Amino acid sequence: MTTPSCRVCGRLLKSETSKARGVGPTCHRRTGGHTGPHIPTPPPDHHVPGQTELPLTHLQPTLWSL
Repeated sequence: MTTPSCRVCGRLLKSETSKARGVGPTCHRRTGGHTGPHIPTPPPDHHVPGQTELPLTHLQPTLWSL
């Protein structure tokens, strides 16, 4: 994810490394490399044990269509 401005101070990011990280070099040093909590992203085809996958049918009502 690229961000045009620093997530900590809001300044414009110039280097590609800073844009990829989302934090400028000064804020990165100041925060010790920690820019916030890291929330792991599950893989796209993850499986939760005990969860049943139901097939969707054409024009099946969803919560948003009710």
